[in-house]
Amino acid sequence: MHPLACYDSALLFGGSFDPPHRAHVALPRQVAEAVGAQVVAYLPAGRAPHKLDQEQTAPHHRLAMLRLALADEPGTLILTDEIDRGPDEPSYTVDTLERLHKSLGEGARLRLLFGGDQLRLFDQWRDPERIVELAEPVVMVRPPDTATSLLAALPDDAARTAWAPRLIEVPRMRVSSTRVRQRVAGGQPIDDLVAPSVACYIAEHGLYRAPGE
Repeated sequence: MHPLACYDSALLFGGSFDPPHRAHVALPRQVAEAVGAQVVAYLPAGRAPHKLDQEQTAPHHRLAMLRLALADEPGTLILTDEIDRGPDEPSYTVDTLERLHKSLGEGARLRLLFGGDQLRLFDQWRDPERIVELAEPVVMVRPPDTATSLLAALPDDAARTAWAPRLIEVPRMRVSSTRVRQRVAGGQPIDDLVAPSVACYIAEHGLYRAPGE
């Protein structure tokens, strides 16, 4: 039985998680509470389509770190659908959702969580209309963005009407995977940005060190 079959409503949250940081854990939890989702299902990408020109940490490391980050978080689970497909094939959201619906049945109630930066690019995703059919989007609006500024960036009133009820404002957390990697490369501590177990894993496996170290 598929892990999501146990839940009436699930919030899917995909990303590279390279590495997973505190905002990856705290903010989806807040959104899940706001929309009444029973579980946040994390979907680490095997190969993110928008990062094909960037070097990514090996999937097994990213998955191991994500498991550590979520170890004490109730109401979460990790789906390895995209990683299991292998690192050479881009992980397109619409393909993942199609496979999930095939496993769960058409009655599955899925919602797809992503950030406001991706809303601005959503029409460039592969088959965005089908994505909306398969999983109702939920958008995390993080400062300096606001719901008002994001809606103003949309092309027309029809789009603004469709997206307005899908926006959830969350507080700003000054953390990003890029910032974590930069700190590690600079020999700076990261305990305020990631879970202690993730920090230990990064140190143990020598991840994100500057070239030559």
